[in-house]
Amino acid sequence: MSTPDSIATYLGLFATELGERILESYPPLHRIEDGFSPIIHNLLRKPFPAQRLAIMGMVRRWELARAGAVIAECGTGKTLISLGSIYVHSKGRPFTALVMVPPQLTEKWAREAFLTLPRVRVFLIDGLRDRNTSSPNGVHEVKLRHGRIVRDGLHTTLTDIRLRKASRSPRARWEGL
Repeated sequence: MSTPDSIATYLGLFATELGERILESYPPLHRIEDGFSPIIHNLLRKPFPAQRLAIMGMVRRWELARAGAVIAECGTGKTLISLGSIYVHSKGRPFTALVMVPPQLTEKWAREAFLTLPRVRVFLIDGLRDRNTSSPNGVHEVKLRHGRIVRDGLHTTLTDIRLRKASRSPRARWEGL
């Protein structure tokens, strides 16, 4: 057999074997025949079938381990998959999630959270190290207005949240803000 002259030729020749090896090394965490959580239907944006499968795979991953990652090409819906996974994993109960993203993506994530999750409250932690700038500092509740994220609602600091001792638990303290 001659050496393939391009990646496309190589993949054409060995796609079946490569696919089998990948599935052998990394078996799926969730298969279509395993079914889907009915909670997925509560999402405001409806995931495509492949996204539903990825959501259920992430939920299963979190049942087995403390961490997971959604890795895919641009435009495949990684944010929707991540938000849907958090929601389904919580079984529709109230939850708190911390999302760490580059600064240029914070408002995109906030907007997508509003468009995807029912009854969500979103807070941005802004510039905690940049006290001497005109940019927002502290913890800001944000709202979605006319397709834009606006800082409206609670404004506090992480220190103030920690110092509120009158609550029976940190969650009650947070919900009371």
